[in-house]
Amino acid sequence: MNVIRLQNVDSSAAKPTGSIAGFDLLRAGAALAVVLLHACVPYLRHPMPGLIWAVTDTKSNLVDVIFWGIEIFIMPLFLVIAGFLLWRSAQRSSLTRLVRTRAKRLLIPLAFGVLVILPIDLYLWTVGLVSEGIVPIAKLKSLKFDSPIADHIWGLSHLWFLLYVFLYVVVTALLLRLSTGRSETTFARLAARPLVGIGMLATIAIVTLVAAPEVVWGFQHAFLPVPSKWIYSGVFFAGGYLLAMHDGQLRWTTRVAPRMCALAGMLLCMSLTIGVWTLDRQTSGQPIRLSANVLLSILTVAAASTTVLGLVGACARNVRRVPGVIRYLAAASFWIYLVHHPLLGLLHLDLKWAWPDTSPLVKLAVSFAVSTLVSLLLYETAVRRTAVGRLLGFAYQSDSEKLASTGEKQDTPTIPHPAIDSEERRAA
Repeated sequence: MNVIRLQNVDSSAAKPTGSIAGFDLLRAGAALAVVLLHACVPYLRHPMPGLIWAVTDTKSNLVDVIFWGIEIFIMPLFLVIAGFLLWRSAQRSSLTRLVRTRAKRLLIPLAFGVLVILPIDLYLWTVGLVSEGIVPIAKLKSLKFDSPIADHIWGLSHLWFLLYVFLYVVVTALLLRLSTGRSETTFARLAARPLVGIGMLATIAIVTLVAAPEVVWGFQHAFLPVPSKWIYSGVFFAGGYLLAMHDGQLRWTTRVAPRMCALAGMLLCMSLTIGVWTLDRQTSGQPIRLSANVLLSILTVAAASTTVLGLVGACARNVRRVPGVIRYLAAASFWIYLVHHPLLGLLHLDLKWAWPDTSPLVKLAVSFAVSTLVSLLLYETAVRRTAVGRLLGFAYQSDSEKLASTGEKQDTPTIPHPAIDSEERRAA
């Protein structure tokens, strides 16, 4: 059981003593994976229940593998990183300042997304539904839909993550406030026993997924947090926080990374197989036994957890210097996350009607590449050095620009890991 043995760490060892290798690489890679995930949607042979997209197009089994493989672990990865970095920030900052800082970094981009991105999304999606003959052209003016479309088109869309993470920060700050000076509280006792905490979090995630498989194997769209989704996502946020408490320098995580990656590959294959089987049965109206649902939930939670630990450990193990292009992508990742959605919707519409007989894999590659490049172009021209970028917290200077602005000689960072201050400013 050495694979899951977390050693207790004393308080001095638990203090953050430096930056963590590979977090910029993880952040950049995760943002691109989200774009790839959404680029797959029109070409799914097994579409996500409850998810409405601008168009549907030619189907591909390989696209199913890419989409559902990413879907299982991508948001858990973001959440574990967010929880991990919150613990590190909490060691250096007051709780009030911590909540205030996260409110600025999360709620301002969320407001921008709600006021700018979601209206564009809604109109593009309506154009797509009209072009597919699903709704009449009059809906372009009224934007009023009947059920079931109305049940699945109104909500925060991909921006739900920002609201959820902010609420987790608030809850964490409240728990820390309550536990201050009370070493015998339930919260403190659980925090001091990592295996108990891991077991509780895994049980909560599995039970939640058994009760609501659509948390992963479907889409829950709303403006306010959906209880099942909030609980399941919160498990991984808490898991990241717990990991930071007991392995803040990722020594254990780097040691077990190869075994975690190998185990993750097997678990992902198994969960994908059973997940697609359950989607087939749902589509055909056949009942799904509780035993199958429980097995799928266990495999999904296990696959997500081992994949996240494997990726975090592999990056911490192998990344010693972070190239400038990766730091740039990491800085732009939050912006890419915000704006890629309507870009993909527009591209999917154009590709369906311009290249009707082209391979879905080609369309997937083109939509992914173009939406990413346009997002980066917008970031470079309209965000990185502008008041908009400063307001949203996305401003970024390269090493050469910092050198030019200060006139001081700076060595190329040998980080072993991305700067902590930049982690606190940019982590979502």
